[in-house]
Amino acid sequence: MKRADLLLKIIAAAEGKPLTPAQLQKVAFLLRMERGSYMPDDYYRFRKYDYGPFCAEVYRDAERLECEGKISISIHPRGGWKQYSATVAGIQTEMQNIPDEVSTYIEEKVRWARQLSFQELVRAVYQMYPSFRENSVFQG
Repeated sequence: MKRADLLLKIIAAAEGKPLTPAQLQKVAFLLRMERGSYMPDDYYRFRKYDYGPFCAEVYRDAERLECEGKISISIHPRGGWKQYSATVAGIQTEMQNIPDEVSTYIEEKVRWARQLSFQELVRAVYQMYPSFRENSVFQG
């Protein structure tokens, strides 16, 4: 199982709808924390950052997936931030060796994250993993 396959699975689980950077980061983080025994050795290492867990490699891998035509990265029309959506090719890509338990977990967490506002998502992650609030600029 490759980390890029896991990232694609996270983005594809939104079924063509966009994920915000916070949703992408937080779901990838929760996957590491709650299904870490399944993760490849090179899976993302998150650090405590302004809005909780963050790993820049998530964005670099997303850019590679975009170059491969598996996802689309666009700019939110009102917010100006990037958003990440799976293309038809990305949704149809067979993600190799992702166990059913991990796949189901990703789908559930993506649905959960998409229902929350930015503030609610960050707050929820801080409640689950309070140590990641340490360097936060978010006090909500």
